[in-house]
Amino acid sequence: MHPVFITIIGSIFILCLAIVKLLIFGRERLYLNLLLCFAIFGVIWYGFIYVLTNSGLIREYPILFNKGLPVYYLIAPCFFLYIRGCLDPKHASFKPKHLLHLFIVVPALVSIAPYTFANAATQQWVVNQIHSNVGFAFSDNRYIVQNWHWTTFPLSALLYTLLQFRLAVLSAKAKKFPGKTITWILAFTTICGVIFFGMLTVNISILANFDDAWRILKSGRLVFFLGLTLLVLSGSFFLSPALIFGFVRVKANGYTRARARLSRQENEFSENRVKLYDNALVARVEDYIRQSQVFRKTGLTVSDLASQLEVPNHKLSDLFNNHYKLNFNTYINNMRVLYVKDRLEAGEWKQFTLEAIAQDAGFSSRNTFSLAFKRIIGVTPSNYLTALKDKAA
Repeated sequence: MHPVFITIIGSIFILCLAIVKLLIFGRERLYLNLLLCFAIFGVIWYGFIYVLTNSGLIREYPILFNKGLPVYYLIAPCFFLYIRGCLDPKHASFKPKHLLHLFIVVPALVSIAPYTFANAATQQWVVNQIHSNVGFAFSDNRYIVQNWHWTTFPLSALLYTLLQFRLAVLSAKAKKFPGKTITWILAFTTICGVIFFGMLTVNISILANFDDAWRILKSGRLVFFLGLTLLVLSGSFFLSPALIFGFVRVKANGYTRARARLSRQENEFSENRVKLYDNALVARVEDYIRQSQVFRKTGLTVSDLASQLEVPNHKLSDLFNNHYKLNFNTYINNMRVLYVKDRLEAGEWKQFTLEAIAQDAGFSSRNTFSLAFKRIIGVTPSNYLTALKDKAA
């Protein structure tokens, strides 16, 4: 088997494992994980079609040809939305404006329509032509997508990669995440950028010389380099599990600082008391609650959280009662209040009502929300919102 095929097939296998890992262990961040799964699926599909086309097996599955272009356009936007959601809790859940990133696929859907709706005989003829001469896949035949897609797709991907790189740089300046986390994000983004730039270079080379398309795609050094880079990309999800399970914020700048500032009760325990507890368990509980935003589940109980963390109920209850000096419900409501406060300060009250934001945070009633908010912030939610509006005016 050709070395490029081996490299790409190995990458596909590892990426499939990453998707399985996401679906099994990352259900608490459903929206973000769906974004990442779709981006990974797009990469898998690209490699899969490359192997089928250049090995000649595409003749056996003509229905699969020419279907992936819309998916390719969404790889980079999904990676971008995923990284942004991981870095900023305000973007960790679906918002209608995220759909704007989907419009990039409309031209691709139009371009694949002729082949998609062609009869089986026509589709078979097209893939036979490609098998005879792979350059036919870049021809101006009506059943082949327009050539400009092979430059527009990687160029748009590079643009999203630059935006993703900018997010990482801004996060590094804000010092909200450990340096190692930022380094991984920058490395991951760089790998994506190398792959998209390589795709652009290969496509331009083919468009400039159709007769040499077979050599470029199958034995060109750049294609082999891209295969190795794809292997590195697939391995990054296992070398840095945070790419799947979420990034851990620096405690000094995360919810812990806000919680310490806003809730006097949580400042009362001393260093000696803290040492009585397993620091690893404390970090695990705090990171999980923060990253998964499990506190947004209405009616969440200590048993629910213990089950998700695979920790005995009594051990988790003891942690909240004695380490934090708070019962479980108070601790969770504190997290909900801080979540609402962040969203209000981000200006989301312009799109959603105060009640809608509170309900999304996990509060079961307006009265519970108002009492918790006033206890933590010191003023009622409506007065706090009025102050924000006056400040914005």
